[in-house]
Amino acid sequence: MELRSYRARLARSLVACALALGAVAQAAPGKDAKPKAPTEDARAAKPEDEELKRARTLYGEGLELVKKAQWSDALSAFERSYSLRPHAMTTYNIGACERALGRYTRARVALSKALAEEQARPEQLPPSQAEEARGYIAEIDRILAQLSVTLEPSEAGIAVDGRPLEPGAGGELVAGIATPGAGKPPPSGKFELVLDPGAHLITLTRKGYADVVLNRTFTAGQRGELRLELEKLPATLHVSASVERAIVTVNDVDVGMAPVDVQRRAGTYRVVVKRQGYHPYQAQVVANAGEETDLRAALVVETTPITKKWWFWTAATVIVAGAAATTYYTTRTEPDPRRPPLDGGSLGWAAQLR
Repeated sequence: MELRSYRARLARSLVACALALGAVAQAAPGKDAKPKAPTEDARAAKPEDEELKRARTLYGEGLELVKKAQWSDALSAFERSYSLRPHAMTTYNIGACERALGRYTRARVALSKALAEEQARPEQLPPSQAEEARGYIAEIDRILAQLSVTLEPSEAGIAVDGRPLEPGAGGELVAGIATPGAGKPPPSGKFELVLDPGAHLITLTRKGYADVVLNRTFTAGQRGELRLELEKLPATLHVSASVERAIVTVNDVDVGMAPVDVQRRAGTYRVVVKRQGYHPYQAQVVANAGEETDLRAALVVETTPITKKWWFWTAATVIVAGAAATTYYTTRTEPDPRRPPLDGGSLGWAAQLR
């Protein structure tokens, strides 16, 4: 009952402003006025006159729709009228319709704009409507919810009800007034968020992180803190090898035989792929969150030097032993050398030392 009474009062207020029709339109000539021949300037202005006429018609349609409390249709009529002929009174009516629809952040923008236009052209907005617009704005400020938001990571895009946030006059970010679109990162990870009371869908997105969708309800005039945090997606390492049954280790941890998929946090990892008979394959891999990194290990057959073969030293030992035996045999089978006979001198005898 109270809501109906409020809307009825608002409708009467808007209808009472029908005088703005005269402000939107140019004054019609009196009935006694004599028609003048169209001048070149008048003929050039004819398209503009048609726009003015259409703006007046749409404005009147908006007032009739307000009487029926058809706020959405009335809003559309006023917006089309404004696009043809901007006017402070039309802007005021747009704000009043947004307020009636419960879109308070949008209503505040429109009403503030009407007051700014009234400052530029005081004749466009009657003093009573200007005063009423200020009252509406003060009321809306008490109704809006305001939250101190902490966003991690701060580069994440944030959208409320499918619209990015728009900077407000006081440095705050306002929900609901931007055109629909993808979320955008805020200027910093901590900011003040202003939004309408009621249920809202908050969407957080950033590459390498899991998307977050929150459904939150805020009461009129609510104040408080809101922490929003995204979780990093794991990185995936896909390791394959040129030979079968090759063992894969990541940072010295056995993760199985190739091909194998390994999920880890984003970072740098040492990957080793090995199999007996092949040279080990080693690589430093940078894994990015939410991405898959493919690594193919080309294993090369291991070639052992001849000096490291077991049979090489066995054969060498046999050869050395054989050579030693041959030398021994040779030296032992030759005849012993004989001493030459002693020279006895002129006496014919010799003494032998023992």
